[in-house]
Amino acid sequence: MQLLPRMLQSIEILQLPATELETFLMQQAQENGALRVERAPDPGHSPDGRRFQGAGGGSEASDRKSAWLENQEAPLGGMLQALEEQLSWLDMSEAEAPWVRLVVECLDDRGYLSMSDEALLAQAKERALEGGVVDLGRAIAFVQQRLEPRGIGGRDLVEALLLQLEPTDPDYELLCRLLEEFLDDLARNKLPAVAKALGVDLERLNELLARLRYLSPVPAAGMGGGTPPPIYPEVIVERCEEGFQIRIDNSGLPTVSIDPEFRALANQGPKEKGPERDEIRRYMREKLDRARWIVEALEQRKRTLLRIANHVFHLQQKFLDSGPRALVPLSMGQVADALNIHTSTVSRAVAGKYAETPEGIIAMRELFPAAAGGNVEGAVRDDAREAVRAIVAAEDTAHPLADDEIVKAMTKDGFKIARRTVAKYRKELDIPSSYRRRRYDAA
Repeated sequence: MQLLPRMLQSIEILQLPATELETFLMQQAQENGALRVERAPDPGHSPDGRRFQGAGGGSEASDRKSAWLENQEAPLGGMLQALEEQLSWLDMSEAEAPWVRLVVECLDDRGYLSMSDEALLAQAKERALEGGVVDLGRAIAFVQQRLEPRGIGGRDLVEALLLQLEPTDPDYELLCRLLEEFLDDLARNKLPAVAKALGVDLERLNELLARLRYLSPVPAAGMGGGTPPPIYPEVIVERCEEGFQIRIDNSGLPTVSIDPEFRALANQGPKEKGPERDEIRRYMREKLDRARWIVEALEQRKRTLLRIANHVFHLQQKFLDSGPRALVPLSMGQVADALNIHTSTVSRAVAGKYAETPEGIIAMRELFPAAAGGNVEGAVRDDAREAVRAIVAAEDTAHPLADDEIVKAMTKDGFKIARRTVAKYRKELDIPSSYRRRRYDAA
């Protein structure tokens, strides 16, 4: 149990792609004074901080990328520009305006204000803004109440949805309760239990749920503009005299280390003796331990990704010689067995990761075109997935098929497939389990 937080930290870092990992590390540094995160200058970065790494990582690759950038059209305005346009015609006092703009600039891509108040106040201090918590609260209220679309500035999913409700709606209280108290039950399709708790019948509950479906879980969706986030290949495959050389390129990520001053202070502790001293030492050592976990998890992430990439490209060498058509059937389970690790480790390690190869940039997951197997000649994984989709689409929603029943139906269609494979395909297709697909009769 003592290892659990450390293991969870390692798992989280392993599965993050590079673009999200940098954001994660910067947030951790804001929350933990023991962690030092330094974004080093890199010739492979574009002027706005995004990184485009060439195969060689040298000046020639950087020149190619710079030339490519110069020939691109200027990006269209996105969420930030749209909100700035709104601010330009809304009345704000001189003292209020910089706080409101701080909040707007700290919104994430979804339109959520996911940063803590402490982190926002730290940003305000860096900008030398006058004021404090009260001014921040007023700015957040301004963004949430006066900017469009509704939901912008919510701290999380629930608040973003609540902000989209109309307080004068006769059903406002019931809709709020559904969002605040019963989201988990709704996700598990426990509609009868939710209806009983609210004191309404199923027909009335379905009416309320229909209202909630018009709310947007991502307020910033559809605001247009912007360019998609750049693809950052971490696995680099290069030709060499011996064949191919594989390496992990993390030069686009910040440098992460333990802050030496914090470590010295944690080891020394406050001079005063007593319970408060012990509490302070305990707090600082906990921060120091968590910082060490992150540093170690990053090294482990690099080793794991390199180990898996070496084995996968060894098996997919025909792809490197002849292109995508030469990919051979390969499952994550096969790689996991060969490396003596869990299949979930392989899945997390390749999720969102890209490789730069002589054949171009490819998502690591595309290197696992596992055959579906079965009696249908030439049947492949995509055919099996589509068969699962078709069977579910034709089922009786009042009595949805369990995975075992889907297996039987697929056997009739010529597929010999295991129940756990059906479950995996369901998840890939975003098809919920049978009890969540059930539709209740309001009568």
